[in-house]
Amino acid sequence: MHQVLFNIGSLQIRVYGVMTAIAFLTGIYLSSMLAKKKGISPDFIMDLGLVAIACSVIGARLLYVLVWWKYYAAHIIEIFKVWEGGLVFYGGFIGAVIGCIVFIRIRKMKISTVGDIMIIFLPLAHAIGRIGCFYNGCCYGAVNAKFGVIFPAIGDNLPHLPTQLYESILDFANFIILILFYRSKKRKEGEVIFLYLFNYGVIRFFMELLRGDPERGFFFGFSTSIIISVVMIIAGLAGIIFLRTKKGPAA
Repeated sequence: MHQVLFNIGSLQIRVYGVMTAIAFLTGIYLSSMLAKKKGISPDFIMDLGLVAIACSVIGARLLYVLVWWKYYAAHIIEIFKVWEGGLVFYGGFIGAVIGCIVFIRIRKMKISTVGDIMIIFLPLAHAIGRIGCFYNGCCYGAVNAKFGVIFPAIGDNLPHLPTQLYESILDFANFIILILFYRSKKRKEGEVIFLYLFNYGVIRFFMELLRGDPERGFFFGFSTSIIISVVMIIAGLAGIIFLRTKKGPAA
């Protein structure tokens, strides 16, 4: 696995950055196309996508800094060195959700309608992004001699489970499930959002059991991501049950 795709003089173009850019652009473009079919302006989705990108970077960095606060408390200036790495998906997800909710409210749109459209393509974008993680050598799994892969970036010369690719496959499967469910005539508005929360919570919970990198942080013996995954599973299930028991027509 090679981190650098190519060089332009002293500038390095990394696979991780390219795949992340492709992931964001793919998600925003496909969301805008689906929104257009539903009578929502593609320009609104494009603007919302930019808000999501900015807030996701802030959130991803903030959660990472909080997890490793003991280090950053003594190296404050390094908090802003985002280009050196140190981004957490869950932090980015939470940041993007908060930013998008505020933006949607300001534009006086319906959160459940817009959210159902945007959330469909999140796992697709995530699946693409995880391929970048694989080449970057981050988010790797535990040492496993039979199924492991040696990541040069780690430097231990030991075979680690390629959990990035496992999650990429599961994220893509989640995308298929969501888009098929969105087309269902029996779904309630907002239900796709809660289905994503439940599905990804389950995916990430089991992925965390295979992970071997220390970047996630631990509280009371559990990784930060496992704790958030459990919250997502409960929230997703509760939301689906609430909408299913709530009187009203299908979306």
